[in-house]
Amino acid sequence: MIIYDNIFRKYGLSPTQQEILKIVGPNKTVLEIGSSTGYMTRAFLEQSCTVDIVEADSKAVLKIPKKARKIINKSIEDKDIFGLLNKDYQFIIMADVLEHLVKPEQVLKQLQKIASPATKLIISLPNIACWAMRKQLFFKGDFEYQDSGLLDRTHLHFYTVKSLQKFLLDNGWKTEQLKGTITRLPFEGFISKVPLMGWIFKKIFYQGLVNKFKNLAYYHLLIVASK
Repeated sequence: MIIYDNIFRKYGLSPTQQEILKIVGPNKTVLEIGSSTGYMTRAFLEQSCTVDIVEADSKAVLKIPKKARKIINKSIEDKDIFGLLNKDYQFIIMADVLEHLVKPEQVLKQLQKIASPATKLIISLPNIACWAMRKQLFFKGDFEYQDSGLLDRTHLHFYTVKSLQKFLLDNGWKTEQLKGTITRLPFEGFISKVPLMGWIFKKIFYQGLVNKFKNLAYYHLLIVASK
């Protein structure tokens, strides 16, 4: 989607995207599903990765780096798509894609057929149960769709820390790593303004609370899974 290219041009790669690049590392063979205009593709290529692309947006495809090994202008949900893909991928990347699919469970099951036991599936998407969303619902009763972000109007499915892991497991993928981009915790803003208490909260309690209450703390989820 071109709107996400505009966001990239303004802010650069997100913390989640940067983390994906670190996990993949150099000299890997990657299938990138939903590449948009190829801003992550360029970063993978700069790491000397071999990259195959599946991207449904024909306008976005025109901007994808031609150094990609394979560029397929189709949806990952097209019936014939899996016959066009290789079976040598070390990483399959679905960054902010799963929530846009009509039948994501079918895609996850099909991906198993081209994945080896060593293939890692990396999924990232927003967490509907984060504190920012709960606060918005509780205090404002607001669930209005937007052009991008958590309530992107093209999102067909919503996930939480628990439901995403269960959904992946039900469709053949076991979570190996779970990471997240942290949003504010309840009352964090108020506590941080109090001298000494704010310092104690951040230095002693903050990380423990984040680890214990991931569903509240994580605005954006990143999962590494395997067959």
